[in-house]
Amino acid sequence: MKSIQHGAGGIALVLASLALVPATTAAQELGKTFFATNASALAEQADAMAAVAKACKGQVRLVNDLAFEGVKTTKWNFAAVGGGGIGGRFDPVPVLGTTVSLKGGCLNAHFSAMAGNQWYGVSNMTLFEITLTPAAGGAPVAMVGHYPTPYGVPSPAVALSAEYDVDMIGSNFFMPIGSARGYLPPGTYRLDVWWAGGPTAGGGAIGAAFVLKLYQQ
Repeated sequence: MKSIQHGAGGIALVLASLALVPATTAAQELGKTFFATNASALAEQADAMAAVAKACKGQVRLVNDLAFEGVKTTKWNFAAVGGGGIGGRFDPVPVLGTTVSLKGGCLNAHFSAMAGNQWYGVSNMTLFEITLTPAAGGAPVAMVGHYPTPYGVPSPAVALSAEYDVDMIGSNFFMPIGSARGYLPPGTYRLDVWWAGGPTAGGGAIGAAFVLKLYQQ
């Protein structure tokens, strides 16, 4: 089994019986590879990140762990729109979720999961996105650590194409909290882990042992 870790930030596949695609269709044509670019989206992301301190330093004040060790499946295809997460490319039901109260410093996250491959179905990739959405209402924000334009669309994600049978993803994220430009304002947020399969064929994904570890500095 090959183990892949993304220092800054997903996985594959689906049961043949889950190969139904959501009724919605892609509003934007997808690129042929995960690392396809989108010039305007990349420029916007680079501008937003220009003021963000890349290093979050300080003692850990609080640790919060959540997990689901059993098997979960999704029919959602990243090629479809109208779902959850930024860009609406993910299953509308998060694979994990919690509420966090952020007062300052930095929120760090480590996410890991196991995912299946072609033995289970037809997708070649499983994609994940971790967002923070103001509890009082507002647009979700992706934590630092995603590729901003997978397949050329502005729907940040990390991803994994598993080897035979099953593989493991481990991804790291962070988000500085404060009033500076590019920081997330203090407050209460809904943190969600979104996922989808695809974008080829019928989409969908299967996975297990989903773990999210949060550190507040």
